[in-house]
Amino acid sequence: MTQPVFDSVVRKLRTVMSVSWKSVLEERREELAGLFAQYGDRAYGVWIQQFMAPVFEQLTAEGYIVKGGFNRNDSVENWGPPEERERCVWYVVKDGEGAPIGTMVLQVYHSHRAFHVPRAPRLFALEETERERIVAALSDASVRVRWDLPTERQPLPDDFRFAPGEAGWEYATDVSIGDCLRGEDDDGQTHSWSLDDALSHWGRYGWQLVSVVPAGGRIVAFFKRPLPAA
Repeated sequence: MTQPVFDSVVRKLRTVMSVSWKSVLEERREELAGLFAQYGDRAYGVWIQQFMAPVFEQLTAEGYIVKGGFNRNDSVENWGPPEERERCVWYVVKDGEGAPIGTMVLQVYHSHRAFHVPRAPRLFALEETERERIVAALSDASVRVRWDLPTERQPLPDDFRFAPGEAGWEYATDVSIGDCLRGEDDDGQTHSWSLDDALSHWGRYGWQLVSVVPAGGRIVAFFKRPLPAA
């Protein structure tokens, strides 16, 4: 099976999951919150097993082989603040003869402060089927982060909100800021007008430069600004 074909299989499964994750969350929220109070993050594992069940049933009905449920060892969680941690759980999918054809990845966002799902989970496909290569692929943010897809967020719990007078921050990066650092001209002078213009462009919209870091042969600029009032 080619990667585009496997991608299409996973895209169909997204439709199934788009209904199941929310219905299980709404129907069993109180129970899951109670589990979280007793056992912490295990509550999310229970939720995952329940809303992924229809996905695995669909795969099986189409003749594929996949080990369902939730296995913490087949997942990685390295990203985000405690209020919105990102965990990627993977499932190697095999054809009817047991040959691996690709890996289905479940991307789940969750809170460590309380049972809360900040945004909708997402399914995507990977070509890699061996653990080391799966982990390496997921370590590349461009594999997990899709700027071109809409993000469905859930309302914040009241105790997650900032108190009056407090301010949160939002952050952004510019990976092309180094393009504004020109070398010496023919007259031996270094000019910074393009950098001034770029920084002023960010500042015009309330962004403050926090830091610059060299990475991968480029210079990455980090900006922050206060979150708008709710």
